[in-house]
Amino acid sequence: MKVSVAGNARRCWSVAEVAERNGLSKATVRLLVARHQLRARKIGRRVLIPLEAEEEWLQAAPDR
Repeated sequence: MKVSVAGNARRCWSVAEVAERNGLSKATVRLLVARHQLRARKIGRRVLIPLEAEEEWLQAAPDR
C-alpha cells in the first residue's frame, strides 16, 4: 500500500501509526520491536517502522 505525503511516497510509519493500522496497542508494537520480531529504526527519539518491515511481519504472522 502506497500513501502519498506531499507528492512523496511515504516509507516509514511511527509506532502509533503501525498500531492503529493493525488494530494493536502501541505497547504491543513496541514489544514486537524490542523482541526483534518487527524491524524498526530509531531516529533521535522517534522509532520508525519501514513499510517493508510491516509487510514482512504481516506475511510471517500465522494464519488463524
